[in-house]
Amino acid sequence: MDKRKGVVDVRKDHLTKKDLKSFKEEIVHQFHLISEGLIDQIKLLAERHSGIIQRLEHIDKENKLLAEGYTGIIERLDHIEKENKLLTEGQLGIIQRIDRMEKENERQHLETRALVKISFSEVDKRVCDLES
Repeated sequence: MDKRKGVVDVRKDHLTKKDLKSFKEEIVHQFHLISEGLIDQIKLLAERHSGIIQRLEHIDKENKLLAEGYTGIIERLDHIEKENKLLTEGQLGIIQRIDRMEKENERQHLETRALVKISFSEVDKRVCDLES
């Protein structure tokens, strides 16, 4: 085994138990170093995922608030639509009443003109009778 580098020279035909034990310890040591690095990286990933999850939860809360706001807006629009429908129906009723009143007014006007015509005829006849 090359003691400077900590690596076993496998080209030799004879390996001693000490060499094998040293090689095993080196492998275990390297494994521990690698596993510690992996554990640190896994912790970093977990922290990042935790941050992402928190951001997603925040976005989810905001989306719920927006949905509630949209629901309120939709309810208000429905209410306005109902009121608009009632107003439209009321306007139609007013228009129909005005149409009926105009027709009635026209009828009464024609009747009044006819009566006035008859009255003038009678007055004219009386005046003529009185004059003669």
